[in-house]
Amino acid sequence: MTTPISERPTAPPEFNPTGTAALRDPASMYMQARTDNPVFWSPDLHTWIVTRRDDVDAVLMDWESFSCLGNGGSIPVPEGFAEVVPSSLMSKIMISMDPPEHTEARRVAQRGFLKPAIDALVPEIEARAHRIIDGFAASGAVDLMEEYCLELTTQTLMALLGLGDEDEQLMRTLRDDHFAILASGREPMEEPRRTQVWDRYARAQLRLRALVEERREGSGNDIITTMATARNRAGGPALSAERIAMHLTEFSAAGTDTTAQAIANAILFLSASPEQLAQAQADSSLWPRVIEETVRRRPSAPFASRQATRDVKISGVSVAKGDMLWLALASANTDPSHVKEPGEWNIHRENPEDHYAFTKGRHACLGQPLGRAQGAAALRVLFSRLPSLRAVPDAPQDFLPLAMLPIRRNLAVEWNSGDAQAQGPGQAS
Repeated sequence: MTTPISERPTAPPEFNPTGTAALRDPASMYMQARTDNPVFWSPDLHTWIVTRRDDVDAVLMDWESFSCLGNGGSIPVPEGFAEVVPSSLMSKIMISMDPPEHTEARRVAQRGFLKPAIDALVPEIEARAHRIIDGFAASGAVDLMEEYCLELTTQTLMALLGLGDEDEQLMRTLRDDHFAILASGREPMEEPRRTQVWDRYARAQLRLRALVEERREGSGNDIITTMATARNRAGGPALSAERIAMHLTEFSAAGTDTTAQAIANAILFLSASPEQLAQAQADSSLWPRVIEETVRRRPSAPFASRQATRDVKISGVSVAKGDMLWLALASANTDPSHVKEPGEWNIHRENPEDHYAFTKGRHACLGQPLGRAQGAAALRVLFSRLPSLRAVPDAPQDFLPLAMLPIRRNLAVEWNSGDAQAQGPGQAS
């Protein structure tokens, strides 16, 4: 039975996912809630918020009781674009499918993200990082978010997809458009932005579908060819061009922005912890730990969402069949019942990968090998070239304030301009 909204546990006053405090530190919203109201209702988002690690774990691991089907079906597609991007297609994004359909799509996509393939890509990521740094090393200050974090992740994505310069702007724009469209089910877009976003999005889908068809008989090792040439048991294409294009769209967003966010957040943490920065600079094996602790303390995507398929109770709270739940990953990662000194940023934790930044279970992030490898490589090269680099203290932080996926827009940094001459451009790490 559905609990009347007036009787549902209410959100604490500090719960404001698009407020300044939450954008800077999502975990700050849950310290009291985990004790007082571990599962509460957000009337603004029309969803339950789940805060405790044990509850988050239970939901993520029970796909039969907590479905992903509601994640794409609630996205409103404007009438003028429904022919190209019908609602039925939006419901086929990776985060909105359950087994067995999700299993087949993931099987096809995962071949492009296997760890050996990603590890082999690291020298290319490092070489691109050096070339990007060459362009601004002598300046002494830069907005690192645009000039390095997003630039590097975008270039890496272009290499993974086997795309040339002619598609670069399309992929850069598609990243933000996809996040905006995902959020529109809960945070509607206003005109004229709504039409502008959907127009670009539809044209991008058509371009990606054409690329898929061009590579159906290809022999390349890029992700588009890998997915386009995959065959089902009957010998036909495993996935349609429309489905592959939609999955490529997901990769363009998750594979660029979330990793760029992690790199930027790591620089903020390192700037506030000079002792741990010095340790990582002295021992390059610590850079993967820097990334792990960063995404534990401040996951790039602060929520994962599910829909209850039956009436259930979570921490004593009645959740009705059909209700949406947002799992607060930032809260689960800082739950003091599982993490010592959860608010501290410590790269020497005993189990550095024990967090939910990449979620868990059947929907664990496909691209996590890439995110981990690229994040560590980006930091390793950056601080080898510009060892004195630090975030500018008290610089304004600009975000695209989406509750589900807040996007950092800037990161002001500065360094001693002599670093560039001391290190030498293009030096191998």
